[in-house]
Amino acid sequence: MKRKLQFGFLLILLSSLASSQTFQGGISGGLNAARIDGDGHELYGKLGLNAGAFVAREIIPEILFWQLELKYTSRGKYNLERDWGGTVIGKDLIDLRYIEMPFSVHYFFSEKIQAEFGIAPDVLIKQYWIDENGDYTESSGYDLRRFGITALIGANYFIRPELAVGIRFNYSLIPFYKFSAYAIRYRDSGWFHDVLSLNLRYYFSR
Repeated sequence: MKRKLQFGFLLILLSSLASSQTFQGGISGGLNAARIDGDGHELYGKLGLNAGAFVAREIIPEILFWQLELKYTSRGKYNLERDWGGTVIGKDLIDLRYIEMPFSVHYFFSEKIQAEFGIAPDVLIKQYWIDENGDYTESSGYDLRRFGITALIGANYFIRPELAVGIRFNYSLIPFYKFSAYAIRYRDSGWFHDVLSLNLRYYFSR
């Protein structure tokens, strides 16, 4: 309950900033396709939602902006194992829920096309671990990092001045689960979030 109140307060704060004439702002939401880099599975099999609010301000009018967001997002992985006959013999679902605060810079190539890049600090608020035998969240034994950070890059297309559709790629800058063994390559040192998302963004003021 305390986390929900804090999240609600921050959303109200972002909305109030967006109402200022010097700020743009609105709401966003979309669908994530996620996997975990470092666990041996390659597919973006875990689907989840993201939703939040944002404020933006011009750096160079009509060309360059910075943007701050507050978002709920779902990540993790989902993998099914089948035998030669197609029968499911194994299931592995890791469902990780985060609150993240992306900070990004946006560049307009034209009136309708925008590129973005930035970073997104995050906090893990909930986790579920499920296999073919059911929920094993309490006995998973994995000590996940509660606070993390991802890098992001993406592109947006403005259907109308107040409505944009976009694609975004997030990747962990630090592993959210660290292996105890020594790794020669940094990306082999643990588990990293690898997330593709499709989003709609609606501007209250622009």
